[in-house]
Amino acid sequence: MSRIVVFLIGLACVPAFTACQPTLELPVSPPVEETAMSHDALTALPVPLLAANAPPAAGYTYQQADGNRYVAGKGRLPQTPPLDIPLAGAPQWVAAAAVQEGSVWAVVLANGQTQGFYVHDGQATPLPLAPATVNVPPMLLVQRGEARLMVPPTGRHGDAHPVIIDQAEGIWAFIYADGRLSVMQQTEPIVPEALAVNALPDARILVDERQRLLLLTDPSSRYAHAVLGDALEATSITLLDTRPETSVSSLIYAPEPFVIEGIAPIWTDLDGDGQREIIVTQSSSDSGAQIVVYNEAGQQLAAGPAVGQGFRWRHQIAVAPFGPNGELELAAVLTPHIGGVVEFYQWQGDRLHVVASLPGYISHVIGTRNLDMAAAADFDGDGRVELLLPAPDLLALGAVRHTADGAATVWTLPLPAPLQSNLAVVQRQDGGIVVGAGLANGTLRLWEE
Repeated sequence: MSRIVVFLIGLACVPAFTACQPTLELPVSPPVEETAMSHDALTALPVPLLAANAPPAAGYTYQQADGNRYVAGKGRLPQTPPLDIPLAGAPQWVAAAAVQEGSVWAVVLANGQTQGFYVHDGQATPLPLAPATVNVPPMLLVQRGEARLMVPPTGRHGDAHPVIIDQAEGIWAFIYADGRLSVMQQTEPIVPEALAVNALPDARILVDERQRLLLLTDPSSRYAHAVLGDALEATSITLLDTRPETSVSSLIYAPEPFVIEGIAPIWTDLDGDGQREIIVTQSSSDSGAQIVVYNEAGQQLAAGPAVGQGFRWRHQIAVAPFGPNGELELAAVLTPHIGGVVEFYQWQGDRLHVVASLPGYISHVIGTRNLDMAAAADFDGDGRVELLLPAPDLLALGAVRHTADGAATVWTLPLPAPLQSNLAVVQRQDGGIVVGAGLANGTLRLWEE
């Protein structure tokens, strides 16, 4: 197996989140015992030896390499006692990967400092994590007994992390600040000249099982909503092959005056036919946001309802078997900045229909690039999938399920301090789920099944 080598770059700060919404009264699950570990207790634990010959493991803030925030496996929430790990500062990003009998956790603080932990059976052990500072949202790679965050190789990079395309051959990709895409093998470019795909500066590169890449391209300022971290939104989607060579296979344009309001599609099979669809949020000043489904050739297959006025956003979260009978559905949040509403969509003909909805939740803090504050899984282990996401004051996480009677909150997790990071979820190798959240009091809170 070739070794993946990356160069490390310097420090940059990421703005902290703030909670500015009114408190929401939610039904609260019964209290459970909380476990806290001091810095002294943490440093006294021996650092575990991760097996050098174990298969590589990756962790994304958005759960899956294809952008779908859905994790298989089963949890035991809300009964699971939380484990609180003290940090050296306010957490900004969290990523996790399953290894051996436990999981590895990477935290990026608001000042760019990084911290790593190995978690197993209610114990958290500090773990060496390179680099010591990062200035992009993290992707965690555990390989050859080491844990590291993937970072771009030069200072001329965009605002997103590189991605691994082929672990065995050491092939990876990243975006330059000028929108070019570079595909590398170890430290050598596969394509001598980086591809001029005109990527969105903060575009995530998605990867599928065929080692293809998908990303948002052709940024424009024609829609001045500017709630996702900057005033630029994509106007196209680019699909690339990397086998047998790296080349653009499809370029999909949003019809004018629409933009694609987000930093990545969801690239998954929405109708269960074995073919991936490309799901994006399209927005315009006249009609606001609606969710649109394309095939990989660029044909629009379905569209959901538009908000009906400009500067109103829909946040697509995950595709999973949310339906009362296990139907594949898309979960989204309507207007998360001004009174969020959870929506469940089913695809029928050329339409995406909202089949259930529930107000009272958010999934994004205005002005940030953190679009990963919600995730889907069978968090309580009852065989049904829930959407887990924060209340408007960020002081609770609610599990929302689509039932035969509509959408409902089935339980909640109170938090001792506001949620400040993305919501991280990892399926351990034994099938159990671990959920992690960085809190404003300088704590990483984990619920380990």
